Amino acid sequence: MQTIAPQTPLDEPTPRVKYAPMAGPSPVDPASLFREMLGQWEAMANEFGGNLMKSGEFTRVMHGANAANMKLKEARADMMERALDAANMPTKAEVADLSARLHRIESTVDRIEAMMAAQTGQSTIPNRPKPKRTRTAPEKPGAKTTSKATG
Repeated sequence: MQTIAPQTPLDEPTPRVKYAPMAGPSPVDPASLFREMLGQWEAMANEFGGNLMKSGEFTRVMHGANAANMKLKEARADMMERALDAANMPTKAEVADLSARLHRIESTVDRIEAMMAAQTGQSTIPNRPKPKRTRTAPEKPGAKTTSKATG
């Protein structure tokens, strides 16, 4: 018995069709549709947000949120100050105050030293002994070294 393979549409050549240029509107561009939709959405969101911000209720809610945020910051700062006090450590404000006081003291000492140097005619730079340089540079690798060989 002989089997005959069925013909498939792929076996037949497809006729070439020439399309005439369309005189109507151009095909729809998805990007332009998206841009138009985005523009409309943005306009609606701006209108909604503007109307919302004009309301007195929005102002009261924002004022309450800001007040709660400030109270939270104050509570956190108070807790941190108590914890640092318990650990016998200075707060940031105390360190800044000490730094400012130290700066004022140093500038006063500099002014006094300059006045004394002007009266005595000496230089303001003290003659301190320079530190002794006892360290030597390490030897470079591959350099010849002289060592005594024992036999």
